[in-house]
Amino acid sequence: MAAVGRLFGVGLAGNPRAKGRRFGANGGMAKSRKDRLFDQQFLARLQQLHLIAKRLTAREAGGARRSRRIGDGLEFADHRSYMAGDDIRFIDWPYYARMERLLLRLFHQRSEADVIILLDVSASMAPGGAMEKFDYALRVAAAMAFVAMGGLERVIVQPFAEDLAKPLRTGRNRGQILEVLDFLVDLTPGGRTELGRCADLLARRLDAPASVLIVSDLLDCGDDLSDAVVRLKSRTCDVTVLHVYSPLDADPALAGPVILQQAETGQNMPVDVTDDVRASYRLRWREMCDALSRTAARRGAAYVAAPSDVPFEQLVLRTLRQAGVLTG
Repeated sequence: MAAVGRLFGVGLAGNPRAKGRRFGANGGMAKSRKDRLFDQQFLARLQQLHLIAKRLTAREAGGARRSRRIGDGLEFADHRSYMAGDDIRFIDWPYYARMERLLLRLFHQRSEADVIILLDVSASMAPGGAMEKFDYALRVAAAMAFVAMGGLERVIVQPFAEDLAKPLRTGRNRGQILEVLDFLVDLTPGGRTELGRCADLLARRLDAPASVLIVSDLLDCGDDLSDAVVRLKSRTCDVTVLHVYSPLDADPALAGPVILQQAETGQNMPVDVTDDVRASYRLRWREMCDALSRTAARRGAAYVAAPSDVPFEQLVLRTLRQAGVLTG
């Protein structure tokens, strides 16, 4: 896997984007970037995605993360007939006024587990300054946060590279999506990937089980993915691995003599890209993806391939199904 990671990261030496990570306001530049990343069409697709996810969730027989119970939660589920001893606070009095029949309102019991989006912001997410993969990861993170908040879940967006950055915490209100978008657009990729270490730090900070979504290109992670999942599972977390990559990661459009730069270390490697070299690379890439999928499954996590040419709403629904949240 490491060899594939080293071949990836095509760019010119001295790329300034690989020198650090900034968190904070970027002035007018951030505004134009936000308009490009999260335009009105994107917001409309988010709303449509929320409605689809909600409709599919409503079809579930039992629900992986909620159950019907009197007076619990905020989302109405159903009615049942009133029985002696029931709490009269949950009687549907408007219905009684119309039909002269006592019914109790039932609500979905919500899980107290937070949804944590562990978002890779290392330099390999934007090799050579190419932002396609990183921007896709930001859109997917925004969509997952929106769907979770629409399901009355609390969301934590936790960027990581060599260390955990300052996270964003939301309430159970999808109206906070603009705050999430502002947070995401201010992230800049840089630094090396330390998934195992960052997962360990996150696990140490958890005071309750959580649903953790790892969004990363997983390049040069080696055994870190296994260690990360094991550490998070030890804290009774549900873990889903979202493997984000661009089509050029899987099949670089290169030919002839080139100099490849490892995006996270800056190391240069001259390569004469022949047909045989490209074929060997594609084979190693498939082997790496298969190994990541097996590692996740062996450790009890869901693995979802996330090529950046797949519409983000399709990917989000696929991810929710893989994680067992949706069954429709």
